[in-house]
Amino acid sequence: MSEKFLRFDVKDYLKTPADLSAYIKGCEIEDSGDGRLNRVARRDVKHTIRARIESDPDFAQALRIEAATLIHSGEIEIGRRLLQLLQVALRHQTARRFFTYRR
Repeated sequence: MSEKFLRFDVKDYLKTPADLSAYIKGCEIEDSGDGRLNRVARRDVKHTIRARIESDPDFAQALRIEAATLIHSGEIEIGRRLLQLLQVALRHQTARRFFTYRR
C-alpha cells in the first residue's frame, strides 16, 4: 500500500505577525551557524507576507505594529528584519499592480 503525502506550505501555519516573529526567532536559535536556516526562514516569511498582503490588506498594518512592538521591547534585530521584509513585499505588490499586462 503506497503512502500519500500532503504538500506542506509554511504560509498555511504562519497566521499572525506574532507567528512570523516567533518563526524567525526559532530559526535563529536553531541555526547551525552557517546561516542556511536563517535564509530559508527569511524566504518563507517573505512569501508568507506577500500572500497575506494580497488576501488581507490590514495584515501589513498589523505586521508594522508587531515590528514596532518588537523594537520597543528590545528585540531590535527581529523587528528590523520584519520591517525590511514588509517593505520588500509592499514594493513587490505595488510593482505587480502597475506592471500587470492584460489583453
